[in-house]
Parts: sequence; structure tokens; C-alpha cells
Amino acid sequence: MSLLIERIDENNYSEFEDMVFWRQNGVQRTPSASVPSARETEALKNPNLFLFATREEGVFVGWISLVYIPKLGPWKGRGHVYVDELWVEPGHRRKGLAVALMAKADELCAALDATGTRLYVNVNNPGAQSLYEKCGFTENGRALFMEKRL
Repeated sequence: MSLLIERIDENNYSEFEDMVFWRQNGVQRTPSASVPSARETEALKNPNLFLFATREEGVFVGWISLVYIPKLGPWKGRGHVYVDELWVEPGHRRKGLAVALMAKADELCAALDATGTRLYVNVNNPGAQSLYEKCGFTENGRALFMEKRL
């Protein structure tokens, strides 16, 4: 298996977008040559957004979205890296790809001198919980996920 993890930028964004289509629709599409919108381009330039994808046999098959949030007060500007989203295409799971993507979170945490990595996991997703435990995460209380859509 040839594994490559790369950061998503304007140059490989169309391949990333093809993978998102795959996730949303359950089927791969013919590779597109889409260009990120102005808003997407700005998001890709956000210094606190880190988007990585993994390739298998030349095709993106999984990604991790990480966000760094600095904290003030007793943390003195050192913050946490948050795992916003992690996905590996079902046909490519159980090959260590998710663990490799999670290792990027550890690398980023070290590079930023962050205080740690945090994430939320759906209690109805025991597979994800098991993955995160394998990566060294432990439960630290229970939270209710809430969202307000505009």
C-alpha cells in the first residue's frame, strides 16, 4: 500500500471536492477540474485551519479537518487542536488510514506547542470511539452537541 497524506490547498482542491462528493453520494465521480470559490480560497488560507487528505493508489480516500483555537488566561495563548471532521471511504477502512490521519493531529499539536487535542464523537458511533481510544483519547465527561443554523 502506498500511503500519502497531503495538505489541501488550491492546487489539489478539486480532488478533495471529488472525495467530498463521494462521501455525500456514495459513488465516485469523474474527476472534476473545479476551482475553489473565493470563500473557499479564503478558508484554505486561514492560518488556523488544517485540512489533510490521504491518498491510496493515487486517489484521495480520506481526510481530517483540524482547527487550532488559541486560549487566553491561564493558557497564555496556548490552545487546543480540535478534530472537526475525520472520514475514510468505507472500502478503504481498517488499513490504518484513520490512525495515520489522526497522527497528523498529534504532529500539528506538537508543531503549534498546543496544550492538547480535543474532539467530539457521536455516542452512536462505537467504531469511531474505538479508533479514538486506539489513538490515545479518553472520555473526559459527556457533552450535548448543539448547533444553530442560520
